[in-house]
Amino acid sequence: MAKYKLPNLDIDIIKHPDDSTILDGLNQIPLFKRFLNNTIVPIKESYNEVESYGDGWNITAQSSPQIYQCLKEACGILGVKKVPKLTSEWFYAPTSFSAGNENFRIVISSGAIDLFEKEELIFFLGHELGHYICGHKPYQMLLEALYMPFIDNPSVKMWSTIVKVPLLDWYRKSDFTADRVGLLCCQNIDVALRVMIKRAGLPKKCYDEINIKAFLKQAFDFENHHVGNLDKIAKALSLRSCEYPWMVQRAAYLYEWYRSGEYQKIINKYKTI
Repeated sequence: MAKYKLPNLDIDIIKHPDDSTILDGLNQIPLFKRFLNNTIVPIKESYNEVESYGDGWNITAQSSPQIYQCLKEACGILGVKKVPKLTSEWFYAPTSFSAGNENFRIVISSGAIDLFEKEELIFFLGHELGHYICGHKPYQMLLEALYMPFIDNPSVKMWSTIVKVPLLDWYRKSDFTADRVGLLCCQNIDVALRVMIKRAGLPKKCYDEINIKAFLKQAFDFENHHVGNLDKIAKALSLRSCEYPWMVQRAAYLYEWYRSGEYQKIINKYKTI
């Protein structure tokens, strides 16, 4: 089934509410955005570009055409005219990250390429494109830079003290927005949920019997049953130690957004054949 192209998306209506709220607060800090674009972004962009180019497999239309075509398709759906660079690194857990702003690059693990089917890979790449088109990358690079050696610079230390706590919280919640963009790329909620099930730990030998309903039940049971004070404290402490939100939580939030009708409203409003 042919997918709709969505070239003129209004990013603000896609964003998860927590994503917008936290970023709006950071941008109200005087001179914060100028500082970010003039210091952290170019340094981190250069660092990641050298590292990815020197220690990975560069995926292009010539080197790996089938994989590259998945990225081109996702870009075409979202109206991203400049196809980002794409690298594969050897790691068998199905993971990905992206880096850069002007020179945007997506890095995916070899495991993701092996374990995901074509449409699942489009969702996966669409998620990373979501971070890019939603303006997440400069802020993500800032947080990543806080763990690099030049954090000893006094001016960077001053800014990091102010922004670190809200930025860590936002870093996790930005994935809720990126998942929505991934769904708009693959345009099939079951595909998106299969990716999350595989990433949650489904053994490869069970891929022929993926039970989406069981995973959704687990997700909603988690959201609705672990609501006591002790459970809330345990959730908060555990999440603060995580780089990303839990897969069952991401599945619940994405499915609720899909079921609310907001996904279909966006498709109906922006679709072109």
